Amino acid sequence: MDNKLALSIIIVSWNVKEDLADCIRSIEENPPCGEFEVIVVDNASTDGTAGAIGTDFPSVTLIANDENSGFAAANNAGTEKSQGTYVLLLNPDTIVHPGSLDALIKFMDDNHDVGACGPKLLNSDGTTQPSARRFPTLRGILHYYTILRVVPIFRSEYRKWHMRDFKHDKQMDVDQVMGAALMARRSIVEDIGRMDETFFMYYEEVDLCYRIKQAGWRIVFTPDAVITHRGGRSTDQIPVDRRMMALRSVLTFIRKHRGKRTASLFNIIFKPAVVLQNAYQFLIGILVLIYALFVFDSRKREEAARKVGRAAVCLFRYSWQILFRF
Repeated sequence: MDNKLALSIIIVSWNVKEDLADCIRSIEENPPCGEFEVIVVDNASTDGTAGAIGTDFPSVTLIANDENSGFAAANNAGTEKSQGTYVLLLNPDTIVHPGSLDALIKFMDDNHDVGACGPKLLNSDGTTQPSARRFPTLRGILHYYTILRVVPIFRSEYRKWHMRDFKHDKQMDVDQVMGAALMARRSIVEDIGRMDETFFMYYEEVDLCYRIKQAGWRIVFTPDAVITHRGGRSTDQIPVDRRMMALRSVLTFIRKHRGKRTASLFNIIFKPAVVLQNAYQFLIGILVLIYALFVFDSRKREEAARKVGRAAVCLFRYSWQILFRF
């Protein structure tokens, strides 16, 4: 390797202090053989994350942002600070398994035409978490985000995009791997440009993988490395904002890579269909809530009330933004 430092692990955190501590401990317990560094970029957490990192993990480099700059910008700040030959973007709600970091490094060392790779991800219960996808298609996006999912129209396109038939048990060239654990060559990231900070959250890794492949490099899923991903620990705190950010980001991706004209035509169908989906979820939630009240099911009542509340916010507060501002 050109650099003495083999690997830079960059972790972006936001109000997940305990998960982050577990993640860092798993790295310390299962480190790679070569020299490495861990860089935590904290996006203005209010749970004491920055102080805990400084006290409990003095070997970790901490970048403490004064405000939440978003996932892409925070990863870029970490990448700029890092020195490793390879950069591993790792979510704070992950647990590194023994030998996995070495497996990723060895795979990249042995395959010089690979620009990025990703490990096999597991859920907390040990089941496989889908972590490889094709690039999104317009019809797949329509199915996933809109009322068309109810019918279901374009379901096959959605399944193809999300690679629902892939068992994640063999190495395979893919379009993208999940940003929860994505290793890339520093030289390539520097060449094509870092993450696009237009994406505050979501689709930034899709855009990065898209540009890596456009530059002629392979992207590979390799199951020899295994990492547990608990999933959504930060974004579960903001379920409505999470949906709005995803919608904004997917439209940004379409405009960037399919062109403004295609995006404008697509939005004629997409945006009203999103609002209809929100209305559908609101009405179904109301019916489920009424049923739960009728049968005195307190658990179902509380769950339905939460869903109705979220759907109501999406429908009555954000419909105007979705239709005219996204």
